[in-house]
Amino acid sequence: MRSYLNRDLMTGALIFGLGLAATLYAQSSYQLGTFRTPGPGLFPTLVSSLLTLVGVGLLLQALLAPVPETLPQFETRPFVLVMVAVAAFAVIFPYLGYALAVFALSLISSFAEDQMKLTRKLVLAAVVTGIAVLLFRGILGVRLPVFGMGGF
Repeated sequence: MRSYLNRDLMTGALIFGLGLAATLYAQSSYQLGTFRTPGPGLFPTLVSSLLTLVGVGLLLQALLAPVPETLPQFETRPFVLVMVAVAAFAVIFPYLGYALAVFALSLISSFAEDQMKLTRKLVLAAVVTGIAVLLFRGILGVRLPVFGMGGF
């Protein structure tokens, strides 16, 4: 007997459910308007509808793909490191700004990968930090403090 209960199926069901719930909420709570004169609910409805379609695609893929004999083992170390990285971001950001918080987030998260050398992890964290500063400060114009609460 074929087992359909796998990680891809559960992910597809979760994304489908979230997308559908968000779509129904956006349609019932906000006016859609038209594409010429969009209302406040048009963009959330479009995005959540796309999320629902992604969920349907994942569900179909999970149902049609061959199911492996053994399920992959849950790895605790990467999960814990990513959670610690997010917590470090939350602690560092208010005091040292988002540049150092993004650097710490990227660096700590990179330790989830065993085979990457420390120099590559440092370069990766620096590049991600540079992209974040360029994106938020330069392109989007978001006024978050880059270094410390005084700003930059």
